[in-house]
Amino acid sequence: MPSSSPTYRSVPLDDTANSVIKVRKHSTSFVAAIMLIICIISFVLQTELAQYVQKTSNYQKPYFILYIGHACYIFMIPLQFLVECINTRWFSLQQQEKTSWKQHLKDTIDFCRKQLVQSVFELEDRVQGNQRHHTSFMLRTGLLLSILFTIPAYLWYVSVNLISMSTLTVVFNTGCFWAYIFSIFMLGDPVRLEKFLAVGLSVLGVVIMAFSQEDDDNPTNDVNQLDDAPSFSSFLGLGVAVVAALTYGFYEVFYKKYATPPRPSVLFANMVTGGIGAMTLLVLWIPLPILHYTGLETFELPDRNTFGMIMAIGSMSVIYNASMMCVIALVNPVFAAVGVLLTIPVVAVTDMAITGIPLPLTTVLGSIFILAGFVILNRQISKEQDEAPLDGPPPTAALV
Repeated sequence: MPSSSPTYRSVPLDDTANSVIKVRKHSTSFVAAIMLIICIISFVLQTELAQYVQKTSNYQKPYFILYIGHACYIFMIPLQFLVECINTRWFSLQQQEKTSWKQHLKDTIDFCRKQLVQSVFELEDRVQGNQRHHTSFMLRTGLLLSILFTIPAYLWYVSVNLISMSTLTVVFNTGCFWAYIFSIFMLGDPVRLEKFLAVGLSVLGVVIMAFSQEDDDNPTNDVNQLDDAPSFSSFLGLGVAVVAALTYGFYEVFYKKYATPPRPSVLFANMVTGGIGAMTLLVLWIPLPILHYTGLETFELPDRNTFGMIMAIGSMSVIYNASMMCVIALVNPVFAAVGVLLTIPVVAVTDMAITGIPLPLTTVLGSIFILAGFVILNRQISKEQDEAPLDGPPPTAALV
């Protein structure tokens, strides 16, 4: 297959280094923006489906639901390959090249393999300083990512039964703050007042929206409820939620540092997502019998309708995580974490469209804070990209 494929076309070299870097930055920003939009839409659909299952089903098996949902990530491998086939076939037709489908599939496989091997070599060289154990390196990385991704998701489910949903929403969405803290220490991200302000405004927006909902759910005339002292389960739930937010922020930065090659691509990011699904399917079934025999979560298969809804939630989770990993790889974990907070006002507007109930003032105010934080962060990142050195090698642009 010709090396000028539109999917992984190298940025053309000319006599002006600035033009090369600008092409790279604009294409990367465009892809990241598209991926963030896909991420927001898939999260909204996933949330609405999860709420529907919660209201219509009594199936409370959080780890099994997580296992099925995360194992579905393995489907990103054939889906990404299908996209590559379609893109390269379209490019061939545009170039008026006539090749058989058999030859086209062979060329696409060879090209994807070449790109993935190159990315693995570059990633391993950056992480380990050598290129001698490619298979074991990727297996170990995939297993660590699978475990790190499962931990905060499961802790979130545990917290649901211990504290209110509004409190859990506030605590878990502080993950963007933890992502920034870990980015400073693990990625060498500079301490910027603008970034702290952006993260702070976003978290403040979530706090305003969440606690206003809690006030609506707990009316002031309920004297007994107000007089109740915080129970041990509340403190436990709060602690579990904090650990969930912290571990999720760590997972995002870990992915950027140890699973993103120097020249990131959508192809490699989605293949890593598929690898997480494969590792989950092959290894992370082990806690199921442990949870069953300890009585923490008795294994029970859902009925057909519930299983169908779980698969639908899993499908949206696949799209969400794949697009999220692409945003992290192409930009940085803080941008991805704050960008995901945009799902909160989007979900609120969606609920208003479905139920017909107008948004309260606190929801509008909280949404404004979140949007302001995202705009400030986006401008700061754009400024840092413009100030980036121009002497680095021009990376390969990866567009789906």
